[in-house]
Amino acid sequence: MKIDEVHEINLDQIKLQGINVRSDLSSSTSQESLKELAESIKEHGLMQPIILRGKLGSPLYDVVVGQRRFLAHQLLGEKTIKATFTGDIDDIHALMLSLSENLHRAELSYKDTEKAITTLYKHYGKDANKVAKELGFSVRKVRSFIKIDEQATEKIKNFLYAGQISAIDAKRALEAAQGDPTKADQLIDKIKDLTKYEKRRVVEFGQKNPNAQVQEILEGAEKARIEETVILNLPIKVGKALKKASDDLAIESDVITLNALTDWLKNNNYLNE
Repeated sequence: MKIDEVHEINLDQIKLQGINVRSDLSSSTSQESLKELAESIKEHGLMQPIILRGKLGSPLYDVVVGQRRFLAHQLLGEKTIKATFTGDIDDIHALMLSLSENLHRAELSYKDTEKAITTLYKHYGKDANKVAKELGFSVRKVRSFIKIDEQATEKIKNFLYAGQISAIDAKRALEAAQGDPTKADQLIDKIKDLTKYEKRRVVEFGQKNPNAQVQEILEGAEKARIEETVILNLPIKVGKALKKASDDLAIESDVITLNALTDWLKNNNYLNE
């Protein structure tokens, strides 16, 4: 049976379990979004079938991709849903398929993406290169997720999962705290309200002064530094590449630009340390 063959499957022959990467469907926002999806399906029909694990004729089937579409059909009181089958695949391959499909649709939360990446990371013997290759991510992006999973405190993770801080700010707090969890928790309360310049200075000061207290770090970040502002008009292609690099690496675009410019000036002997 080909994976692109579409079949009409009874909903009571389908079950949800942990292989689907989405875990945020219980929130009020997700429930509202689910109702909107149900209304869309009611009006326009199902645009794309869900993907099930198993073989046709041997229920129960696991939802690999399309959890929200399945739940929307339940909400509408439908008896069947259009589906394709993967055949019998193991949990890791099911997880990778679920992750790649949801990432392609840009539907995953940070928490779900991190959970899936760390699961694959452990499966591949903590080899970030293998995970990156399987998912089509940069190695640095994979390591960024792993770093936060392994080093971030529960407080920082909760802020991040709730969307109260960005992954970039989480990394800044960890880097500035230099392995001190109490300091990291105190910094995350402050760093989200700082300017972009002050955030960079927090990291710089914290790394250069590992024994500094939080207040010292914040005061050090506020001190003026001689800088010159340069406005760059980038070609569209370069601008898109810069944005993609920023998203993939969880590094702000101006920091990437500064690093690239600094490296070029050094390599061409225009800038000395």
